[in-house]
Amino acid sequence: MMTEFLYFLQEDFYYIVPALWFIGYACKRTPFLPDWLIVWILLGIGVLAACNLYGWNTRSIAEGVIATGMAVFSHQIVKQTFHREEF
Repeated sequence: MMTEFLYFLQEDFYYIVPALWFIGYACKRTPFLPDWLIVWILLGIGVLAACNLYGWNTRSIAEGVIATGMAVFSHQIVKQTFHREEF
């Protein structure tokens, strides 16, 4: 299933996804950040990382959005699969 999602993202952007996981984890542990803000922070960082590394163009912005979406989506898959009893 994950290979279908990786089809949408170029190989050069693969390492942004785990980096966003760690940043999201750090944001989640920060007591003064509301949960709704974490996704927006990750989106900004994902787009900025993609654009800084691969140029400021529409393709890099799209790849940053896709990488952020994959990070959030894959985190939710893991969370909802392995922590079902909490929901």
